[in-house]
Amino acid sequence: MRFDRIKILQTRFVQVVIVCMLFCSITPLYAATPWLHVEGNQIKDPAGNVVVLRGIALIDLGFLEDLEGGAIEMIDRLMDRNDSQGDSPGWYPKVIRIMIAPYDAYPGYPSKWTPADDEEYYTNHLRPFIDYCKSRGLYVIIDWHYIGNTYDHVATTSDFWTHMAPRFANDSHVLFELFNEPVNDIFGDWIFNETDVNDWLSVRQDMQTWIDIVRSYAPNNLILVAGAYYSQVIGPVASYPLTGDNIVIVSHIYPSHWLDGWASPLYKNEITTCAAVYPVMMTEWGFTLDPNYDDEWHLLIGAITDYGQPLADFREQYGIGNTAWCASDEWGTPMFERQTDPPPPGTWPLRCGEGEMGCFTKDILYQKRNNDQPTPDFIDFTDFAAQWGRTDCNLSNVWCSSADFYQDGSVLFDDLEAFVDDWLYP
Repeated sequence: MRFDRIKILQTRFVQVVIVCMLFCSITPLYAATPWLHVEGNQIKDPAGNVVVLRGIALIDLGFLEDLEGGAIEMIDRLMDRNDSQGDSPGWYPKVIRIMIAPYDAYPGYPSKWTPADDEEYYTNHLRPFIDYCKSRGLYVIIDWHYIGNTYDHVATTSDFWTHMAPRFANDSHVLFELFNEPVNDIFGDWIFNETDVNDWLSVRQDMQTWIDIVRSYAPNNLILVAGAYYSQVIGPVASYPLTGDNIVIVSHIYPSHWLDGWASPLYKNEITTCAAVYPVMMTEWGFTLDPNYDDEWHLLIGAITDYGQPLADFREQYGIGNTAWCASDEWGTPMFERQTDPPPPGTWPLRCGEGEMGCFTKDILYQKRNNDQPTPDFIDFTDFAAQWGRTDCNLSNVWCSSADFYQDGSVLFDDLEAFVDDWLYP
């Protein structure tokens, strides 16, 4: 009886502390991932504040699970507030892009989504990952990762979104990227010419099909739409728009695009033209000077000074969100040093220096950690207090509805401290 009374008093103490945080703090406590919507060329939160999502792109979910140490382990790595590598004290992404490899385009990949394996993939891989990201205050972009002509993949892409859209229609933190990189070079004449419009119209036809499918199930989630020619031709979207709400246009820009003396202004013009009408999200960018990742086009070869920082400044100038490609120790462009097989848990050494993007990505995320963040309605503080003292927290109950911040199985004072640190804006 006395023990029960002590526990009741402890719970009430926590409730009092939380109420004090609510009413005594000069800054409010907010929910982490509210619904976002598009107004004009901006993404906004429910309070009407402009939101710019900045974060990291991950490799294929099945590949990550089976061969690179686990997806949730990677999220923990990318949310480590105590990782002091580089010039920042910790990681601060707000959005994660997770690649889903189409089964007919990546035949050798492990744990792929297929229509036949839909329920198993959703239950054992995708849903736990999506829920875990929410528990860490992260938005998630589901990236259906085709590279090719959209008209060659209409049926499989339609099938994928018919399965996925209804399942995540009530998840405010989930965004849908319909098709990673369309090519659709209709006349085979490259880009920056009068046929760019034809290329985009070809892409638009199929994108509209998938938008309509998604919207029949999920009316609110942001939809990310790529342009023609590996999502570099996006200027025509401004004059030939899509039908529907809450649409964001995707840009992909690598060093060979940015550093080309003749083409660079044209690539930039594609982005700025589109960004005058639609929000733009750069879901892939990255660089390295490692010759192991070079090719005949020098696609990825760049450095902080000539590519990384100028591109970051360009994005900030136009309010363009981004996810850096990619959080891997092997896939190009890699953020981490090569690991042993199997990869170890915990912190991995980052690739740092002028010609690497690991520390640079971490540092620029830290610099912008308080900029353009969602600030929606107040969260129900009693939710945390209701979890106080629990000792049965695990992944199946999403670590006691995210109250077990350190995921040690219980909700105690270390979690309360993290609650304050992680949810109160400085």
